[in-house]
Amino acid sequence: MKPSQLKPGTWLLIREAFGTAEYRARFEGRTPAQGKGRPAVNRLFNPEWVGLSGADDRGMATISDYDLARRGRLLGDRP
Repeated sequence: MKPSQLKPGTWLLIREAFGTAEYRARFEGRTPAQGKGRPAVNRLFNPEWVGLSGADDRGMATISDYDLARRGRLLGDRP
């Protein structure tokens, strides 16, 4: 899977780095690389993450292109 070809709103299945657990997340967008030392960053949303860090936490997380390409799978347009 190429993170640069994902469209916002696409649901993904992400395998955790250590172990066999997986979680669902919606792809929100990608910020391209900004030169040396600033790699591309992908933003993910999961409704289960809302409020984990406090009342104003929106449930967003970031993941690198490298991790998303190796650990992510497409789920389609619905969770």
